[in-house]
Amino acid sequence: MDSQAALHRQIRGPAATAALVAIIFGFAVAPLFPVDQRVLGYDAWLSLPLGVVGAAWTLSTGLVFRRQGLGSPLYAAMNRGETVLFSTICLAAICQSQNPASAVWVLHFGHVVTCGTSGGERRYNLTVFTVASALATGYFALVRGPAAAGLVAAIAGVAIYAYAVMSGTASKLSEIIAQRDRLQAELTAVTVSQERARIARDLHDGVGAELSSLFWQLQSLAATATTPEARASFDGLTQRITQSTDELRNVVWELRATSLAWPELIAHLRTRCAELAGDVATVTLEASGDEAREIAGDVRMNVARIVQEAVRNAIHHGRARHLAIRLHLGERLVVEVDDDGSGIAPDAARRSVGGLRNIDVRVKALGGTFTVSPREGGGTRLRAEIPLALMPSSSSVTG
Repeated sequence: MDSQAALHRQIRGPAATAALVAIIFGFAVAPLFPVDQRVLGYDAWLSLPLGVVGAAWTLSTGLVFRRQGLGSPLYAAMNRGETVLFSTICLAAICQSQNPASAVWVLHFGHVVTCGTSGGERRYNLTVFTVASALATGYFALVRGPAAAGLVAAIAGVAIYAYAVMSGTASKLSEIIAQRDRLQAELTAVTVSQERARIARDLHDGVGAELSSLFWQLQSLAATATTPEARASFDGLTQRITQSTDELRNVVWELRATSLAWPELIAHLRTRCAELAGDVATVTLEASGDEAREIAGDVRMNVARIVQEAVRNAIHHGRARHLAIRLHLGERLVVEVDDDGSGIAPDAARRSVGGLRNIDVRVKALGGTFTVSPREGGGTRLRAEIPLALMPSSSSVTG
């Protein structure tokens, strides 16, 4: 489709359209000049109206293509009609000339070559060229006899054969180009996957090891602290390193897995939520849906971030001690998080510049809807719905 679109853009470009209209104009006005009628053989009363119709049709078809594109049903119909019209113009002029070797065959061959280079509409075009040639052959058989009809059939047959060869070659070339593009896309995906895995290893073995070293050094120094202020400072630094290590683990996981099956994503979320809750809160996670379905890497990353951010907000800001998470994968991916914390203001999501705002951005990037509201009986309920049909293959939200 891409190669055909590129070819049609060339054919329907301003320069190509202007050249085609000029050819049609030359065909239409040629009988008005003093020329040997044995060369042309057709009259202006035939060529002028056909030329006007042909030029108008070509201009209109080009305009429809530029405005609606190759996939437009109107363009497809006008493109087919153009094939019939040009074949009719050429063969009508040849028939009127009663010259089986008319110079108008040159225009017919030019039209056949143009149609053949696209590789599309092969069966339709072959039918049009065959029927038109058969009609012209029949006309010459009646008017000029078998010899003239045989010459017309031979010339028309060469044109049809040329079209069949050219359109077949163009079609195979389009398939080769499409296969090349698929292989290139697969190679790019493999290269990106390998690079992601390399970055993940470097982060884990380099930055991760350095953070672990800093953590144990701070632990050792904290044991020598002699004042409450010093111990508090060491505890704060230790907590920040722990959070950084935790975030690094998330990034490494996101880089390594380009896609995961639904059960694998749920298992990861259970582990992460338990780690986030620690001894402060209890988290239950229930999941249902199509277990065989895989979740694309960028979608999976954003869903994981949404759940983790919801748990972190509930514990750190809402002081929740019990959280219930429900996930369902059907026509829509639904995430619900209930907590027994201090609750939330009805307009908190709109006013938020932090966690809730980030969740809202991620959900909307996946084409979904996000709500957060006070829960009956106390606490907060967060709900995100993501239509699977709108899940992008590469998300616009990362990090």
